[in-house]
Amino acid sequence: MTRSLSFLHVALLSALSHVALPPSAAAGEAPPERALVWVADDGTRVRREDVGLPLSRGDGNALFRPGEPIRLGALRAEVIAFQVIVEAGAEPVRGVTVELSGLAPAAGAGAPSKAPPVPAQAISIDRFVEHYVEIKQRSRTDKRPMESLGWSPAARPPDDRHLGFLPDALIPVELAPPWAPYPLEVGARETRAVWIDLHVPEGAVPGLHEGKVVVSSASHGELASLDLRLDVASATLPYGPVDFIAFYEAGRVAERVGDGPAVEQQLWQLLHEHHVDGFASVRSPAEVERLRAAIDGSLYTRERGYRGPGQGVPPAAVALGAYGGFGDPTEEALRRVEAVAELLPPAVDDVMLYAVDEQCESPRGPGWRRLVRGSRLSSRILVGHSCGNVHPVEQDVDLVLTPANRFDSAWARAAHEAGKRLWVYNGALPRAGSFMIDAPLTGLMADGWIAATHPIGRWFLWETAFWHDGNRGGKGPVDPFTVAENFHNRDGDACLGDGMLLYPGTQRGRFASRSVGFAGVFPSMRLKTLRRGIQDAGYIALARSASPGAVDAIVKEVIPAALDETLDTSPTAWSSEGAPFFEARAALRALIPADASLDAAGVRRALAEAAAARRALVPRAGSQGAGDEPPAGGPGQTAPGPLRRFRATGLLLAALALGAAALALAIALYRRGRPGRGARRR
Repeated sequence: MTRSLSFLHVALLSALSHVALPPSAAAGEAPPERALVWVADDGTRVRREDVGLPLSRGDGNALFRPGEPIRLGALRAEVIAFQVIVEAGAEPVRGVTVELSGLAPAAGAGAPSKAPPVPAQAISIDRFVEHYVEIKQRSRTDKRPMESLGWSPAARPPDDRHLGFLPDALIPVELAPPWAPYPLEVGARETRAVWIDLHVPEGAVPGLHEGKVVVSSASHGELASLDLRLDVASATLPYGPVDFIAFYEAGRVAERVGDGPAVEQQLWQLLHEHHVDGFASVRSPAEVERLRAAIDGSLYTRERGYRGPGQGVPPAAVALGAYGGFGDPTEEALRRVEAVAELLPPAVDDVMLYAVDEQCESPRGPGWRRLVRGSRLSSRILVGHSCGNVHPVEQDVDLVLTPANRFDSAWARAAHEAGKRLWVYNGALPRAGSFMIDAPLTGLMADGWIAATHPIGRWFLWETAFWHDGNRGGKGPVDPFTVAENFHNRDGDACLGDGMLLYPGTQRGRFASRSVGFAGVFPSMRLKTLRRGIQDAGYIALARSASPGAVDAIVKEVIPAALDETLDTSPTAWSSEGAPFFEARAALRALIPADASLDAAGVRRALAEAAAARRALVPRAGSQGAGDEPPAGGPGQTAPGPLRRFRATGLLLAALALGAAALALAIALYRRGRPGRGARRR
């Protein structure tokens, strides 16, 4: 099919520049007096008290207009999501159900130009109750309340969208408990929502698929019947186009949810379904055997009950003793490391001996590296540690984990030339997405786009089930269904939802009253939007292999600046609303050739080229030189414990810059002899 790339690009830019999503109803506007049903994209978070939003009328809504069908697009092997919002008027609405009939090919839907790799398969549907947690205080730092581990003061998300009752935990409707009921109970002038995942299998018939979303209630009868039209392209989305790896502490999960292989295996399968690898920390042969199916990929097969994407794909990396689990480097410890490493499946790309966490001055990393060089498994084991303060070339390890908000592309290039590996971890606005609950969902979506177009290696998430607040300075276990503030440290940081992308399906002990009784874990909305961004990276790879210039322009429009392209004194450059991402994704989909697919090597090539092109389009921020110094305004990373992220010096830098500018201006005016000239404010 012939396409006009210039027209497409102009149309996209026009659409993005005119999208405006007001965060709340206009001042003085009365809330609706009747029950209302509307639809939101997967990058939008609607609070329980958000009634009368312009989005509910279709204003600025990327996929919903009253009286029109819900229109979605997808590739094969993709999961797409949307939210059905039920909004009550002056009266509560009781017993609300949201049903979606099976999506079937529309009459006349075309067959693929070549036979699908597997027999045609149906699109499957998962529905989740969105559970709300009350936010009374934001993530913060005691001495600087406007700052947190998730953002600098200049990039702090506004209170008027992040205080109140926010949804995050997603509980399957079949398992909904009385305290998060399904059918839904919607209070007067409140909202409730159901999240819907549509799993488009690799063998789906391309073309238009049609279904109907029917929303009914026990108190008000049928509330809405919405047509849904899903256009499935014949191209196939690659699995895991960018590498996100996520740690979990097995003992803590077992303590809360229950011990046993079923719980841990379900956790791994859930992460894998979302294109995220579990990051196993193995310290003994017994632990390798316990996790063998997860590590060799056999856990992600139909024989093991797995129905998601990435069938049989093993994780990219395994940790030997995460966070320094093997202690100091000794000959006896090396023998234990070798006994574990030699049992790992060869399919795992990176076997990382995690020497120490965020202690750049520690001798453990260099000591382990010297010891491993003399090992029979020296070619198999990478010795690594986390450190963001020292140039990676100067660190005597094979692999350096640096905070995403400390990433410097010149450092990364130098590390690569020196034969070292560089990964990033976590994230803080404005340089990368924040994992906090009280931050826009689009930050995690943006992380997938950032990973696709920057040379960051793998992206490591320090925890996924941090329900115990066990950091030094922590306050002990929390019930994540009622308390969002789950992270404290002795430096005075408090975070909401940090290291908590998963929720416990069962809670034992003091939190048993908030137990669903499911032997496993539930996803969060944040995990879902992270998946959306990772899948978008696959879109970028597929589209760029055909239309590189158009794709680079689209990415630049959606992510104007990230990582070392921005400063901590700047606001976040990408949108806090989902619509621009939704529209850009549609534009990328239109650029992907029919029947396109890429293997892992093809994806790597396409994204490496995207990263090189990105540097030409978007320079590093400020007056940075050849990479001898970290990014301007970069925060220190010296606190111990589970990976601490962020201490901005942006305000100091801003004051210094302002003083220097004022001095330069005064000198110039003095020399010109006309003090009032050129003194206009910006």
